[in-house]
Amino acid sequence: MKVERKKEKEGKEKVIAYLRSKLFPWNFIFEDVEEDAIEHFVTYAIQICEGKGIEKRSISTDEGAVKELITREVREAVNDYLFDPEDKGMIRMHGKFAVSYPFAFTQCLVHTILYRLGLEMSDVVDVKAISELLGVNIKEIKRSELFIRDLISRNEKKAMKMFGKSILDRKVITAGGDYIGSVCDIMFDIETGNVGGLIVNQQKGVGSKKNRISMQDVRLNTYSKNVVLKYSNY
Repeated sequence: MKVERKKEKEGKEKVIAYLRSKLFPWNFIFEDVEEDAIEHFVTYAIQICEGKGIEKRSISTDEGAVKELITREVREAVNDYLFDPEDKGMIRMHGKFAVSYPFAFTQCLVHTILYRLGLEMSDVVDVKAISELLGVNIKEIKRSELFIRDLISRNEKKAMKMFGKSILDRKVITAGGDYIGSVCDIMFDIETGNVGGLIVNQQKGVGSKKNRISMQDVRLNTYSKNVVLKYSNY
């Protein structure tokens, strides 16, 4: 038990150090992880991108904008992990892969973002320079990219179908941790087909009412099964 706790502490310290590094977010993206962990997290990454409407027709493919998007999404994913690294719901969702989440999931997420934008890693960053700074073999980086992109292409339709089912009945909580209700339906944008918002069965005193919440106000993640709002005073 003490050994496991020590490993958890060391893992958390590594994540924090990586988060503060000047090489962030590329240090997370090029970290060596097991392929079975990648296979596990690919469908979750696709669902997150689908829920956030990250695709070529709705997101700028300008290099600077894509870098900013990647940095923001990796930071959010890592912060979700650090928020409660011993969350039982996370362990139930991901089992033995929970410990690999900060690196395996972020890699899947970034490659899914690039895939849906019609880009490759070399389009947004100097892979050779980063590989030298991190001491990672550039051939291994390319092999990993091809492996993940193949998984994305094979799992995309299935993961998108799973998204709607996976988000229904999830608890909705504010950024401050207050429970406000549960997801009872999903709204879609008629023009784009993207998820536009959620219908929440909100608890009010002894009764309840249904409210609409824009996806712009929602913080989706796979670390918690809850839907978290970006603000506290809802």
